[in-house]
Amino acid sequence: MGIDESAAVGVEVAVGGATIALVDRHGRVHHRFYAKTLRGRPAAATLEPYLRCIEQMLAYASAESFHVRGLGISVPGTLDHASRRPLLIPTLPALNGIPLGDLLETRFELPTHLHVDVDAALLGEYRFGAGKGSRRLLFLTVNAVVGAAFIVDGKLEQPTQQYTGHVCHVPVATNGLRCSCGKRGCINTLVSIDAMQRMVLRALRRGEETSLAARLSNGEYFSPLLLAEEAARGDGVALQIYSEMGRWLGAASAIYIDTFAPDMLILGGGVLGANGLLLQQVRSTLMTHLPVQECNKVEVVSALLGNDAVLAGVVASFFVGDTSQHGGQAVPLADVAHGDSEDRPGQIEDILDGTYPGGADLIRRPVKRHRSKYEQRRAG
Repeated sequence: MGIDESAAVGVEVAVGGATIALVDRHGRVHHRFYAKTLRGRPAAATLEPYLRCIEQMLAYASAESFHVRGLGISVPGTLDHASRRPLLIPTLPALNGIPLGDLLETRFELPTHLHVDVDAALLGEYRFGAGKGSRRLLFLTVNAVVGAAFIVDGKLEQPTQQYTGHVCHVPVATNGLRCSCGKRGCINTLVSIDAMQRMVLRALRRGEETSLAARLSNGEYFSPLLLAEEAARGDGVALQIYSEMGRWLGAASAIYIDTFAPDMLILGGGVLGANGLLLQQVRSTLMTHLPVQECNKVEVVSALLGNDAVLAGVVASFFVGDTSQHGGQAVPLADVAHGDSEDRPGQIEDILDGTYPGGADLIRRPVKRHRSKYEQRRAG
């Protein structure tokens, strides 16, 4: 490996924990750590496992002669982009409103970019995956919730509509299961991992013949992969679930195509990544919802990066315009800081001291530069 090989540290915060990865200029993950989320704790305690893993990753990068350009982080919620704070993270309310971008920059002395997770996944696919070269790129992801993002000429669009971000309540049908919002026909009640699981339970209660019953009774946990395996074996219930979800996802995709007029639609997420059955059903359904000429204008494809899309996307901006074989200089912190850098640490300490007991220690504590286990191994 060349001295000055460029990389950046990507952090994906999720419900159960965070993934911290070292990602190079090509979107490849070289190394990763996992940090468990301590739910129900104050902000300082919630962040501490993440910060320790970032420190370990920086030590690893140094030992492997990587030149770290910056730190990118995604959150499963909404952001105030101007102040670089999470606005609302339903699964981690302790992080709502804290100055996360400034906190990380001050702690690690690296340029830091914050993203909503679905936006980051689209940026990853646009720069490194299925969306390379697309001018108007639409992304739909189906996991525990449905997410959507849209790029035009390389820039994320933030329309004042209900159709981007975590889009649980976009109306797709006029009936169906009642949603938590009180309405019926919301996309998340029809197309999500929970919706898929409800369809399986419904079939089991009806006594429909399916090999899923034996696998679940033997202690296996339900997952999209389990359903995909049974569908591949020809299980009738699994195939029917894919058909039903594909119709609803196709109807939702038609709404999005009509709204945004993309030239490419990427479908991603755990539900969609299991196999190609759902993608085939979506393509067929689109033909019944849109004129043929409109369908022909849109290429519908599967995401390529899988679980690494978010990690690649949060660091993509650190390599924009980078055509060199090896890394250039990292962006100076002053070039990306918001406001007077000399004032920021004190402001952050005041916020954390006043709201989260012990939180200011996250800022004051220096990054440890002791030799990591990787450096010790290399030294023999």
